[in-house]
Amino acid sequence: MNRTQALVDTAQLAALSDRLAIAPHRLLIAAARLAQAEPQRRNDPEYLRQVLEEARHADPSSESAARLLLTPAADYAINDLDRLFASIWHDEGS
Repeated sequence: MNRTQALVDTAQLAALSDRLAIAPHRLLIAAARLAQAEPQRRNDPEYLRQVLEEARHADPSSESAARLLLTPAADYAINDLDRLFASIWHDEGS
């Protein structure tokens, strides 16, 4: 199976991490946790705040795993990240 490879948009990631005052690799930790959540939970503003706060204090193994997201990934995974970042941007901006 031939898959298109893509990279995380580091400029967009940096802009969102600056806006949320969280390191980019820690924002990726939050995105990974949100991706695992049920849609209704993922869209809950309180849950989003909790996930972001937990990511700010992530352990070293979580940080190492998050850095893997900065390597090439299948385009479907990048699309999921883009949607999550868009929802975080919208929710935190309100």
